[in-house]
Amino acid sequence: MFWEQIESQYKVSAAHQFLLHFNVNDLLHDELYGYLPALDYLMEQLNVLGCRLVMGYNATRGIMWANAGKWIETQKILGLIPKDQGLPEYTEVRKRINTQLSYHKLHEDPFLKVDPLPTKDLAGKLHGLLNQDRARVGLIINNLEQIAPNDPAFDAGAQDNLQFFFHQLQNWASDLEIRRKRHIILLLTQNTYDIHPHFLVNQEIPIVEIPYPDYDERLKFIEHLSKIPQEISEQDSPDKKVQVQLNLGNDREKQTLARDSAGLNLFGIHDLVRHATSLNQKVETLLTNYRRENVKTFSHGIIDVIAPIIDTNQHWSGHVTRVLQDIVSGLKEEDMRRVPRGILLLGPTGNGNIFAARMLAGMTNMAFVRLRYASQISEVTISINDNGASYDRNLNSAINFIRGLAPVVVFMDEIEQASPHTSMNITNVERPFPAILTNAMSDASLHGKVIWVGTSSRPDLIPPIFRRPEIFSHKLVLLPPMRESRGGILQFFCRLHTQEEMNFQEIARGEKLRGVSVNDLNLIAQRSHNLAKRKNRNSFTEEDLREVVSDFMPDYSPEMRMFMTLLALQEANSRAMLPDRLPPPFQEFVDENRIDKTKINTRLMELGKELGLTA
Repeated sequence: MFWEQIESQYKVSAAHQFLLHFNVNDLLHDELYGYLPALDYLMEQLNVLGCRLVMGYNATRGIMWANAGKWIETQKILGLIPKDQGLPEYTEVRKRINTQLSYHKLHEDPFLKVDPLPTKDLAGKLHGLLNQDRARVGLIINNLEQIAPNDPAFDAGAQDNLQFFFHQLQNWASDLEIRRKRHIILLLTQNTYDIHPHFLVNQEIPIVEIPYPDYDERLKFIEHLSKIPQEISEQDSPDKKVQVQLNLGNDREKQTLARDSAGLNLFGIHDLVRHATSLNQKVETLLTNYRRENVKTFSHGIIDVIAPIIDTNQHWSGHVTRVLQDIVSGLKEEDMRRVPRGILLLGPTGNGNIFAARMLAGMTNMAFVRLRYASQISEVTISINDNGASYDRNLNSAINFIRGLAPVVVFMDEIEQASPHTSMNITNVERPFPAILTNAMSDASLHGKVIWVGTSSRPDLIPPIFRRPEIFSHKLVLLPPMRESRGGILQFFCRLHTQEEMNFQEIARGEKLRGVSVNDLNLIAQRSHNLAKRKNRNSFTEEDLREVVSDFMPDYSPEMRMFMTLLALQEANSRAMLPDRLPPPFQEFVDENRIDKTKINTRLMELGKELGLTA
């Protein structure tokens, strides 16, 4: 647990100032008092460490004092404890915070009437408090980004008061007198991208992540909520409150809810189950959409949660299934040599890439998310400091979320289009590819917990950073389906739109469908359905299907499809990751287990000139 990390370093005097980030506004479980909002929880833990003066501060509210009566009422409002529960009985270990200070009158300092803004006067008072040794102090600076923002303008033109407070915070980290007197300072921010980078490189300030709850923590919280009567607003009468017992099912159903709620923090689970109860609906009916919207909001559209494919039938290309099964076996046997950090799916677009990635998530019992690039996000995102780096800021939160969601498969479509930046300001010069992402993909600690799946139809345009061998060690080639597969795939897509027996194999053998992608076959089925609707019919006939096939025009010319296919074969580093049989135009480039890359390069140069892609 994150607090044990802080406690262990503090007790051996390795550090006295810590930067806490990510899930800093959630509910956290205290062994004695139960679930508390994070700020109250941290104050209680400082109390346990022996701090006899515990206080918080942020630039909006000013000084915040610990108040057990207040957090007890908060627990009751949230339905975390029974309505009739009183104040806890304090013990020698758990003295009531700050009650022993009246003799020394430390808390009668004019902090109570201080201006909430970070002034020199306030910094001086806090510094004086940290230099006395009558009582050990625990100080929490909440919303650090308000005091020390990640903004170039801050260094150039910040007010003297703010600059003074900022430097005081940094100086405290290396003040050995504060460490000798056993005071402790916690700095809190949700997103480390929002704070001044000096705090991220200061070796005197350990960075500690408060993670999203894991499966066991979610299950424990769900079981706790099911035991506490909840005061719920009636759907038709929002002002009327009724007390109900949450029905979260039997033990197995609670375990399923704990598993499927990965990606929600405890506050999210709390709101979900109470909302479902107020609507008199099962939690499961709301969970998928709630989690998707919650994650989308949290990541500002950078992450989409998509359901894995649980029914892992054979992929239409056998080599894909074999590669995925080998990864699954490696995970089960904890043989990480068989588990790549990343898989690169190569070949012309639309040939089951996302299907293969979702299949991998289903086979490995992992969550599945799609990561969007700056150019793919429709919402306009604004940085807290409006410095043009909103995508990087939100990406930082998204990466932290991915860490918290693990085990997870992260899907990145067409990585050659991973635009480093988009900006409303056309004068901005394009910056390097976000190091936040590539550092996460190279992080050895995530091996086996996060599998990055990228796709590319133009690997010649992939950013060089993705060519690090530790990122995409598996290069799996997916090509358009062969003639014998096209009929079955077309029949699969048509099954819901027609009741007529059709000769799908004969239709699929036609010259028009040679080299078309899986997505093309799906589009043909949809257009056939639309054609039938225009003719006032609910299902289409073989005549309709043939008419659509005759009219169909692929996105790419045969030469361009060949160019993309040869690029994929050129990247391949294993014959086992190619289809067992290649279409006739490509068989000359592969001889048994040997890929003739010299011949491929020659043909690519010819095609490049024909297509106008090279000089």
